[in-house]
Amino acid sequence: AGKPFKAEASMAKLISSEAAMANARDASHIFGGYGFMNENPVARHYRDSKVLEVGEGTTEVQLMVIARTLGLSA
Repeated sequence: AGKPFKAEASMAKLISSEAAMANARDASHIFGGYGFMNENPVARHYRDSKVLEVGEGTTEVQLMVIARTLGLSA
């Protein structure tokens, strides 16, 4: 539609990366030490979730983008 979507994109990145990390962390707790072994898919999901937090812009950067688009100083 040609409208700016920076805030919405940042919100989606922030929420999805935090949800992925929280779920991977919970799975690691459930599986215990076995969840951190490379043979277990939980370990791969944990590593992939951590990359999402950093790779698409850190949580702090996403929060700054959202705050700026809302007219707040961050």
